[in-house]
Amino acid sequence: MAANLELPVVAFAADGAASELSAQNLMDKEASQLPHITYDFPLYGVHLRAPVFRKTGPLVSISDPPHGRKTCRNQPQHGTHTSSLGIGYLVNQSLLDLQKTGDSGLMFRDVQDVDKQDDGAARRLFHFTALWSTTEYEGSGRKIKDGFHGLFVYLFVFGLSVFSV
Repeated sequence: MAANLELPVVAFAADGAASELSAQNLMDKEASQLPHITYDFPLYGVHLRAPVFRKTGPLVSISDPPHGRKTCRNQPQHGTHTSSLGIGYLVNQSLLDLQKTGDSGLMFRDVQDVDKQDDGAARRLFHFTALWSTTEYEGSGRKIKDGFHGLFVYLFVFGLSVFSV
């Protein structure tokens, strides 16, 4: 439909459901009049390929932002149990400590016995309020609270730069 309307499409998003991933795979393999855009970084096993259509341009398949937020929220709790981030680290206890600050906007159920598909909990974790509560005033500015360096990096990178939509 986009081609018929000559509407440029930048990204094609899906939330990870099998039917949506199948649709993305079909679009990624769609024959196009122009060469595909490719990016390879073999050292890390990265191989990206996107079709380019004459009327609409390149089409990049991505996960939708709400699904990405949930995935990032779940990693410290259910996937990667420890992440080293610069001078800090991220573990599930980091999220529990953030909720205990009382000013992060997180609820207990967001960090303990969680519903992995809770969009609201993912929004609250990657909200500016949660990031702000990992910091405190010192002198004339703010500094990251002791024990929150890894969580600050995680929330900043995945919250503000990737999922600000």
